[in-house]
Amino acid sequence: MDEQLEKQQSQSENQDLLAILNIVVDKEGVMEYNCDWDGSTDGITAVASIFYKLMFDGLPESILAEIKQQCVLEGKEETYMSMFNLISALAVDNNLDKMDDDVVVQPDQVFHL
Repeated sequence: MDEQLEKQQSQSENQDLLAILNIVVDKEGVMEYNCDWDGSTDGITAVASIFYKLMFDGLPESILAEIKQQCVLEGKEETYMSMFNLISALAVDNNLDKMDDDVVVQPDQVFHL
């Protein structure tokens, strides 16, 4: 019964929202997302604003700063550092993969160096 009440409350709260982006990862590590918005011009503007803030206005950094603050308040600094180190390692791995894919010298130009 509690779950049903929470679901109803969540639905009523979502009725006031113009746009929502949910990102979840299941136990197998599969990442999924759901993006929804009000069909109005304001809803379209709201979803565009979400993506603008994610891509160009530092929203991920703001979220991480809030996570860090919460971890500090709860005495879980090591949890934040572990998370931050994993993010950094993934970024390094991703950049190394991209570097391997780039052709620095065209194969037919190797002997002209």
